[in-house]
Amino acid sequence: MTRVQSPGYPNISLSKAIARVRAIHTADRRNPIDREVAAKHMGYSGQSGASDKMLASLAHYGLLEKAGKGQTRVSQLAVDILHPESSEGYKAALKEAAYSPSIFEEIRDRFTDGHPSEQALRSWLTRENFINSAIGPVTEAYMENCRFLEQEGAFESRGPSNQQGRELAASGEERDERPSFGGASVGDLIQWESGGALQFETPKRVRFVSEDGNWVGVEGSQTGIPMNEVIVEQKGSPPPPFIPMEKPGAALSPGESEWMRNKVGKDTNVRLLVEGEMGPKEIGKLIKLLQAQKAVLEDDDEEEETAN
Repeated sequence: MTRVQSPGYPNISLSKAIARVRAIHTADRRNPIDREVAAKHMGYSGQSGASDKMLASLAHYGLLEKAGKGQTRVSQLAVDILHPESSEGYKAALKEAAYSPSIFEEIRDRFTDGHPSEQALRSWLTRENFINSAIGPVTEAYMENCRFLEQEGAFESRGPSNQQGRELAASGEERDERPSFGGASVGDLIQWESGGALQFETPKRVRFVSEDGNWVGVEGSQTGIPMNEVIVEQKGSPPPPFIPMEKPGAALSPGESEWMRNKVGKDTNVRLLVEGEMGPKEIGKLIKLLQAQKAVLEDDDEEEETAN
């Protein structure tokens, strides 16, 4: 088969694409929005070549769909991944998204007995006359997706097609009794398994998910928990308010909660009080404010040194 050019393909792995679409869904759910707005939700300053490539990658996975001229919206497939009704539905949706890119489906159909080695995949893409600039990104994304599906218990070497998988999941067949790791959202009750042992006496509620989707935070703890060690015990909706972690004798105003308390110097402690919700967008703004304050203090120090 001779290819004048390689078919379209996502520039990132599925796990990274899920983190991006999660940011869009958190901000605007499934509402139709301008592509520029979607780009900003993902952390870009506006629409650009880089943001367009990212949006295209999400579309390749079926996580975004067109919603009019210059507009897009989160797909139902993405919602099935972000807020699954069952572990079977989550795995089926992951598998459908992973093989939605036509090139990835072609690779799966070529290597039917488990995923190929990186060397075998690169060799096959070369023989199929893929352009050199596409071979690296396609190989990297596909191999990462295979590892992600295995991690989530969704990989099958000779399983049913995407649609058959969704239908089997809906009918309750193909149940996997092993715990499913990852897929936690704010408000979910989770258990943390590390080194083969459960870390919580009772499940704890998620109060924060990092923008890249790799870490979660739970009520009553400042410890970051790897997403791949999280077991979702119960989906939560809507997200709960933050639980105050009060210092003895410290008073909070109505509506306030203590979101963070850290030691930042020998004699300096920081206590962050929040009124309302604190998500990735709010954290980004807080970082910018702190950076601006840091610059002001540095200028003051320079002026003081000059004066002396």
